Amino acid sequence: MVEGTTTNFIAKFLIVASGENSAENIPMIHGLHSFQGEAIHSSRYKSGKSFSGKSVLVIGSGNSGMEIAYDLATHGANTSIVIRSPIHVMTKELIRLGMTLAHHLPLNLVDNLLIMATKFMFGDLSRHGIRMPKMGPMTLKSKMGRSAVIDVGTVGLIKRGIIQLCLQLDTRAQ
Repeated sequence: MVEGTTTNFIAKFLIVASGENSAENIPMIHGLHSFQGEAIHSSRYKSGKSFSGKSVLVIGSGNSGMEIAYDLATHGANTSIVIRSPIHVMTKELIRLGMTLAHHLPLNLVDNLLIMATKFMFGDLSRHGIRMPKMGPMTLKSKMGRSAVIDVGTVGLIKRGIIQLCLQLDTRAQ
């Protein structure tokens, strides 16, 4: 393609895979260089099967971190997860509902409905160490680009004490 030219493509589907979520980014963590265990990025994670019976700490409570924690725990790993900042936990159905309602209602009203539904479905997650951001889920996505976490069963395992939380709240991220 020559710079400054435009090409039109006709397709039934468009898949945008920018690689942002798969780009390995391991932050500088004090003591990591002397850690004797295995440290891997979520992009290289395959299955919890090889971690059965081992203690594993998952750093990050986004969708990948929560799914990996669930997989590890269901494969018998002693699983803990770090929650650095408040998160909205929802189901796929709630997110779809929110996106549909956002076309017809103000975002603050949609946020209020989603938060009520979330509390009804999951209960008060703050009792288990999971705090919600001050901004509602749709407003947070719109203004900050931060998505809600889709629960795959991780919340239930946290509530039952099968997955332990290591809280490191960052109050700036609310």
